[in-house]
Amino acid sequence: MPLTSLGLRGGGFLFSMEIVFKPEELIGKISQIEKVLLPRASFQALHRAVFRTTREILPDRVKPPGIFKQANRFTLNSFLYDRPSAFSDHLKSRIYIRDDAPKGNAPADYLSPQIVGGNAYRTRFQRRLERKGFLGGAQDAYMMPALKSINRSGLAKGEYTKALWAISAMNDLRGNYDYEARAYKSQGKYVWVPPNLSEQVGAEAHARLIRSLNKGRIPKAGIYKVLKSGLKQRFISLPYIPQNAPKFNFSDIAADSVRNVFSEELIKNLRRI
Repeated sequence: MPLTSLGLRGGGFLFSMEIVFKPEELIGKISQIEKVLLPRASFQALHRAVFRTTREILPDRVKPPGIFKQANRFTLNSFLYDRPSAFSDHLKSRIYIRDDAPKGNAPADYLSPQIVGGNAYRTRFQRRLERKGFLGGAQDAYMMPALKSINRSGLAKGEYTKALWAISAMNDLRGNYDYEARAYKSQGKYVWVPPNLSEQVGAEAHARLIRSLNKGRIPKAGIYKVLKSGLKQRFISLPYIPQNAPKFNFSDIAADSVRNVFSEELIKNLRRI
């Protein structure tokens, strides 16, 4: 009987389950010839099932307007499978989520809070802000894109890097606020506004800089892009780490898909005999 092992790697946990198929129950009475040809038909059916599940079913379920409001191509292509292996009494394959990324964040890591719930994933962007002192300690706990403010479905990937480079070039802004406003008045630069800036002792120079760039006002904490009209928020600073409720039932979706496609394909293959 074919057996499919479904697994999710990454994020510090292992998520696995098994599905057992009984071909005889799926297609009814099997002839002696069909019993001989059944292993090959089952192999082909299982291969087709894991292929369609990772290439079609899972991407279709998560892409907007499905489970997620945003899902880029890298995420949609992150569902992978192992080619089935034949054993004496079963076939085995595996479906999983990519747990590596040459650049950026591994899909298995940032999708895991959507599957099991808990704290929002700390991306490389978050971790660098923590290392530089923009998050944690006396500062806020999390920095998220200001999507409503920019009226877009997401920030361009390069904008994260540009913002980090710009604010890191300002001596990290963690205790040294001796900056000149004229260096950041050109359109396209970024500035960081810490929480309660106007109340921070020793931050008077930075407060003056922010006011000069924003028509005399200090906006809410976050990272802003400098425009001719003032500061435009690109990232919102939060005093807490957002919590995710589970909403992506990876194992059930994958299991149902493999079971259904396997049954359909196995019957089709045997009917061709």
